[in-house]
Amino acid sequence: MRHAAFHVAIAVLCWFLPIILSAHHSVNAFYDLEAPMVVGGTVTSIRWANPHVRLKLKVRSENGESELWDIDSGGPTLLRRLGVTADIVELGDSVIISGYPSKRRDDEMIGVSIGLPDGSEAPLFPTLAPRFGHELRSGVHITVEEAAAGSREARGIFRVWTASRGSNAPVVEPSFTMAAIVGRAVYDPLTEDPALRCIAQGMPILMDNPFPIQFLDQNSDVLLRFEVWDATRVIHLDEDRAPAGITPTALGYSVGRWEGDTLVVTTTDIDWPYFDDVGTPQSSEIALTERFTLSEDESRLTYQAVITDPITLNEPVVRNLHWVWVPGERLEPYNCTL
Repeated sequence: MRHAAFHVAIAVLCWFLPIILSAHHSVNAFYDLEAPMVVGGTVTSIRWANPHVRLKLKVRSENGESELWDIDSGGPTLLRRLGVTADIVELGDSVIISGYPSKRRDDEMIGVSIGLPDGSEAPLFPTLAPRFGHELRSGVHITVEEAAAGSREARGIFRVWTASRGSNAPVVEPSFTMAAIVGRAVYDPLTEDPALRCIAQGMPILMDNPFPIQFLDQNSDVLLRFEVWDATRVIHLDEDRAPAGITPTALGYSVGRWEGDTLVVTTTDIDWPYFDDVGTPQSSEIALTERFTLSEDESRLTYQAVITDPITLNEPVVRNLHWVWVPGERLEPYNCTL
């Protein structure tokens, strides 16, 4: 049964993986996803680390001159889960990169797929790779023994959860105030995007990420750990509100309670400047009511957040996400480096 549960979870994950939004910063802000392109050349530099794998490619231009292209791609821990590791490419290899051009700089692109010297191809940016013909299979790094151990260790919500976006719930765009719209208009992602300086995201944007999360039972607290940014939220179960006079933080102050199999969390006192990854500002008055609900068969965790911010939002925003259980999955160190 444990092995069957493992294979079911993998199948569910593979079905939804192509539509997961995977970005540490906004892909649309940096790259033209309406203009696919292909570049071939020689690998001169490899950087296989979070937040992004980066390659440099020596390319021969149409006029015969040599150009050096910067190739940005996906995070290594997500790629490893697809069986793509640093040893697929070496310095001096002749490769073909498919992807999309930068909106900001010449000779730069996001690499989505790589053609290797042996004629094979591999994905470089998991969530865009299906556009270039890749059928993604996740969980290939999990052994049967690890899957069985993961099944034994799981206890209700307290396990590792893998991000998915299979919900059919309609996506409703937030209605922003004029102050928020003006603030976003002057945002420069090349200089202000915190991810480019390895600064961990705050709430509520932290919740919407493609990396695994994990719940840990700490008696009077629940720890919510994130692989991305190596972040941890503390959810206090022995309080009904944030203490007066506390210092706001990027993750805010969270208090929770159980309603059956649903963990209900209220988060306030958030000190983080951005509502999203395109620079829309948020205020210190932002607050969330979050609901984490375990499915009856414990294979799925749904999430709903109702977000209010009178300075940024004309009306509350409802966010719906969900995760699936992949037995044997674990959080890996993120170790963002520049």
